[in-house]
Amino acid sequence: MVVLATDTGVGKTFVGCALTQALRSSGFHVRVRKPVETGCSIMNDTLVPADASLLWSAAGQVDTLDDVCPLRFTLPVAAPQAAASEGVSLQFEKDIAPLLKDAGNNRHAALREFWIIEGAGGALSPLTEDALNCELATFTGLPVILIAPDRLGTLSTLFAHIEALARRAIPIAAIVLNQRPAHLDADNIGSLKRWLPELTSQQGAAPKHRPVLLSFAQDEPVQSAGKRLMDALLNT
Repeated sequence: MVVLATDTGVGKTFVGCALTQALRSSGFHVRVRKPVETGCSIMNDTLVPADASLLWSAAGQVDTLDDVCPLRFTLPVAAPQAAASEGVSLQFEKDIAPLLKDAGNNRHAALREFWIIEGAGGALSPLTEDALNCELATFTGLPVILIAPDRLGTLSTLFAHIEALARRAIPIAAIVLNQRPAHLDADNIGSLKRWLPELTSQQGAAPKHRPVLLSFAQDEPVQSAGKRLMDALLNT
């Protein structure tokens, strides 16, 4: 699975960690990657990627943190800008593709192995000088878990992302509306159900599989969120 979002700071890492923990608790071997992280802090002369560290811990620290997140930058901006500020030009085939050459094994269910790959920023924001974050899904062939905030006004941006992924023939396994406040009049899940068939159809043909739709409350425990998402994904 490739965990993408409509924006930064809407819960990619929370959802990725929740799903990783749930899968491991059910006996799956989970490999995680966040190839690029910006806004890293410095501790003992080492750049520390906060989000990647959480994913790494959720996966049981099977791989090294350097394997999980090798490309780290201090400036909290889009990855190619952060890299350029340090004299680095990020290119997908040169810098990202080699890190993901083994991904995609969750197409072989008998292996009970899942890959969870998290992007850096929004799905349509630049990951490298020549590729957007959604290229992670195109390159690996893995389906997307798309995260959006469950709030008033989210639908326009969310619908645009769904259509953009559909145009690129990138399958969406799940759409998670995250951080729903206790009092919200807007029924975003209802609207999503209504419009999803039109948003995902291409040239009149519906997608083979309809995405799982979930909403997580602001105070949703990580264990509950992970189990709900895992059960929905495995039962489709």
